[in-house]
Amino acid sequence: MSSVRIEPTPLSGSLKVRLVEVTATLLERDLEKKLPTMREIAVSAGVSPGAAYRHFSSQGELFLNVVEHVFGHLESATTATLDLSQGVDVGLRRIAHAYVQWGLEHPGGYQLLFETTDDAKLLAAGQRPGLHLIDQIGDYWESEISGTVDGRFLAVHLWASLHGIVSLRTHKIGMTWPMTVSDEVDALLDLLLSNATP
Repeated sequence: MSSVRIEPTPLSGSLKVRLVEVTATLLERDLEKKLPTMREIAVSAGVSPGAAYRHFSSQGELFLNVVEHVFGHLESATTATLDLSQGVDVGLRRIAHAYVQWGLEHPGGYQLLFETTDDAKLLAAGQRPGLHLIDQIGDYWESEISGTVDGRFLAVHLWASLHGIVSLRTHKIGMTWPMTVSDEVDALLDLLLSNATP
């Protein structure tokens, strides 16, 4: 699977941008819907369905643009916190906390990115939005820790564990958790970092 970063499709024209943003907003409001219909999107954007189809030939094409748009927001939230000058511990903690916070604050967008089946067009291209972040974190981990460590393995393990925190806390609303979200993320990083350090 390629980890080449997928550059978002340029959104030319204000209506095209508005359609993507409206779709993302509709998804944020309703966790049960995978994707609103083109008619619902057009009505919410204040245009006719025909106008929507002039910018996107299908619901699937709009979907790909929305995925890239939402992932861009997540990536901005996580990379804005990153300060590599303070070492691997601080750097990874900031990324992890930002990831979980974004996921809990944007449950619809998070579900779209990480709790729906991958789109066939992305898989056919051998790419997924965001896969490059796993490689970057893995490389960062390996460069900062002496000894033999598989940074990508640890990065994937970190992502899977953070996903569990976000998903369970989003969907299991009746659960009483023994720790705060912040403490849970720190405990996870303590465990991973202690096992990764020779």
